[in-house]
Amino acid sequence: MVESSLLSRLAPRGSLLRFGIAGSVNSLAFFILWEVFLMVLSDIDVRILWGTAWGLTGVMAHFVHRAYTFDSRKPVKWTFATSIPTYVISLVGSSFTIGELSGMYPTNLRELSVLNMLAWGFIVWLTMRVLVFQYKEDESHSQTA
Repeated sequence: MVESSLLSRLAPRGSLLRFGIAGSVNSLAFFILWEVFLMVLSDIDVRILWGTAWGLTGVMAHFVHRAYTFDSRKPVKWTFATSIPTYVISLVGSSFTIGELSGMYPTNLRELSVLNMLAWGFIVWLTMRVLVFQYKEDESHSQTA
């Protein structure tokens, strides 16, 4: 379990770094899905494609962050139900901002989508840490990822 120990030291549970590491799996799944949507459904508004991909990968994200970023102290019934508003707000907000950015900078859509994802990812991390998982380091499990 040297890897778990190293991970726990470098990116402790609840940290933004650990969220980013776990979230990279979610982000990759999201980005691939969004790219497929852009190729196959190019005549549909970019905000709808973004929001659909965001919503579909949001459920996966909840369970990834529950297992790897935070912990399972709170029942899944609680964390799943309270994470829904977080993902809905981030879905609407990130869809709006990608729509605005695509209108202002249409040739930089891919680069701006990464920045948009990172900005909204920070908001999701903060909300999940404070409201959903109510994570406190002094109460953390000795359990490792």
